[in-house]
Formats: sequence, C-alpha cells, structure tokens
Amino acid sequence: MHMHHDQLRGFHVATSEMPYMDSVSVGIYIPVGSRYEELAVNGVAHFLEHMIFKGTSDRSALDLAIAIEGAGGTINAYTTEDQTCLETRGPVELLPEFLEVMADMLWHSTFSIEEIEREREVIAEEIVMYQENPGDHLHDLLSAALWPDHPLGRPITGTEASIQSIHRETLEEFAEEHYSVEGLTLAVAGNVKHEDVLKLADKILPAASTPQKTFEHFDPDRRSAEVQDLPLLHDQREIEQVHLAIAYHTNGRHSSDRHILRMLSFLLGETMSSRLFQELREKRGLCYSISSDYSLYEDTGTFEIHVGLDAQRLDECIDALHMVLTELKNNGFTAAELRQSKRYADGQAKIGLESTHSRMSWMGDSLMSFGKIIDPEEARATLASVTLDEIRALTSKTFMRENISIASIGPHTEANMRQALEKLF
Repeated sequence: MHMHHDQLRGFHVATSEMPYMDSVSVGIYIPVGSRYEELAVNGVAHFLEHMIFKGTSDRSALDLAIAIEGAGGTINAYTTEDQTCLETRGPVELLPEFLEVMADMLWHSTFSIEEIEREREVIAEEIVMYQENPGDHLHDLLSAALWPDHPLGRPITGTEASIQSIHRETLEEFAEEHYSVEGLTLAVAGNVKHEDVLKLADKILPAASTPQKTFEHFDPDRRSAEVQDLPLLHDQREIEQVHLAIAYHTNGRHSSDRHILRMLSFLLGETMSSRLFQELREKRGLCYSISSDYSLYEDTGTFEIHVGLDAQRLDECIDALHMVLTELKNNGFTAAELRQSKRYADGQAKIGLESTHSRMSWMGDSLMSFGKIIDPEEARATLASVTLDEIRALTSKTFMRENISIASIGPHTEANMRQALEKLF
C-alpha cells in the first residue's frame, strides 16, 4: 500500500497513490477543536469551520460552492474535540483547483459581519436540532457527565448563550492562532503521484507556521476525588424509549491498551454476533439497538455502551446488562468468540481502506494523532495478536463503579433512573 509522507514548513503532506482510481480525495486537517476553547466562547472552533464557507477576498460563498460542485466535486467540513477538517472529493484532474479553493477558504476568509450574524442564527438552529434529537443530545450529556467543568465536557457546537459571545475579532484571532500551526496535515488519496502533490502543496500552504498550541489536560485523579454519587445526567422527556449511554474512562490514544480496547468493542457490541447483541436483543428481545464504541484523545478516552430500549423494560435491561458485565469480569470471552471477532476485525480493516476517502482519513488521523502514518498491515497484525488474558485484564480494570459515567433520556424521573442503574453494580 503506497502511502508517502513528507514535512513541509512544519506541516505534514501525505499521499496514498491509487493509480487504478479516477477520483481523488483531499483533506486538510487542522489540529484544533472544541477542547482548545475558552469557556466564554465555547463553540468558536465550530463557528469558524462554518465561516470558511462564507466568502474570501476573491470568492463569494456562492463562488466557493460553484468552484467545487460546479466542477463535479463535493466539499465538506467537520469539527471534533481536537481537530477541524476540510475535505473535497471529485475527478482527479480537479486536484489543483481543489487545493487552491481550500487554501483560499482556510487562509483568506473575510468574515463579513453580515455573514457572521446570519450564520449565528443557523448555528443556533443546529444546536436546537441536536437537542431535539435524542442520539445527538445524549452524546453531549454523556460528555458533560464524563468531563465535568472541563473543555472535553462542553458541546462542540457551543450553547445558544455562548455563541452570542463570538464576534468577528474572536473568529479572526482564533484562526490566526490555530489555522497555520505545526502539525497541520494535507492528505491526498487517488490517482496522483506524491511528488506532484508536494509541488502543489508548496504553492498553497502558508509561508510560516506557529508552534502547536496546548490544551487543558484531563486529570483522572481529580475526578475520583470529586465524585461520590453515580455521575448521571438525565433528561426527562415524555417519550416511549429510554436512550441510555454508559461510559467508562480509559487511557488515551498513546496507551498500549489501544488495540485491546478495539478488540473488546468488537467482542462486546459492534456486531450481530457480539455478546451484548446476542444476550439483550436476540435472546431476550429487550432492545432494538445496542452497541459498544470507544473514543480516544491525547490524554484520556472513553469506552461506551449505547442502548435504545422500551421504557417499560428498563429494569429487565439493566439486570441483563449487569449479568453480561459480571460474567465478563468473572469468566471473560471464549476462544471461539475471539477468533470470530479477529476475522471480522481483519475483514473490516481491509474493506475500510478501499476508497480514496478512507485512505485519506487513515493518513490524516494517523498524522494528527501520532505524527506518522501507521502502517495498516501492522495495525491489523497488532489487533490479531490480542489475547484473552489481555482482554480479561482490561475488562476488570475498566468496568469498575468508580470509573463510570452515565447519560440517559426518557420518561423516568432522575431518582427512578438512579434506582434502576444501581443494579449495575
């Protein structure tokens, strides 16, 4: 798999050469997200990501859209806790135009006051939309339960109140401080040569970069000292279902547990043969959706179980969850389950790198997280080497009461939810 990587003026430039493709995917990854924000302007990274679409010195918002879409491509951007990404996809001959337009958006946006006020309304609507959607709102509730009074615990979009404090100067300062820092990554995948990408990158990337900014680290000891009660955030709504997310704190992305955590997620809840799906959905019919997942940051992480269940069957569901987790801590998984999950993980890893977009994302995420491209074959081999003993050790270390945070949305009172959830222990 041909993935190339060079440094250019403090930035990463990476190419995955896929000569059999007609298309190209381009991503510019900026190492800044919501965890870098001051509390007073929570939401500024996401607001800024919206504003780069709103016009530059040379192009109006419509000109920007036409430059990509009118030429046969697509453009998208997103903000997470620790990165902002602008990405395009389309016919390979459009690569020079894609890069030129993306550079214009990131480094020459004009932040017109009229556009800022209009976009403030749009983002306020987005915030309301997230709050009304139980799945999206549950994510924000869970973050607040996991990381209280910490930037990781705040919503990426900001709040309806905090986005009122974001003005032109706020956006300009944030862009100046974060949009050309060391570690910024350009990743290109498709029918292209690395040397050609480097030449184009040399033309469009800014002349100089500032050192990468730091953020407020998360201290896990602070949490255990503060938390006595079960950290639960509950939103009581008159709906038929309970949306429940149970999360456990883990180490960050540099931990040697990382691949063990990945395998645990496959075994526990990512597939139709996984333990949670089989026990709660197939055998007992307790819920329609049940899954596990994990998120890793530089200094901390979280392993999560998500369940959507009939509100009247809450107690049964908690009992069944308790049974599964206790059984795992006591006896672990079987050799047959591990073999099956390893085959599935290997297959998904191969399928997951077939497209230009997935190769681009792999390189971008690798470089942003580790400063180098992780070899996909090495990653698959590491995952294949996980043992039952390693999973057992991680399970007993992770699934502990003092390690847990919970978010829920449903018709029960908070007191009733607490009472039901006590059965998990």
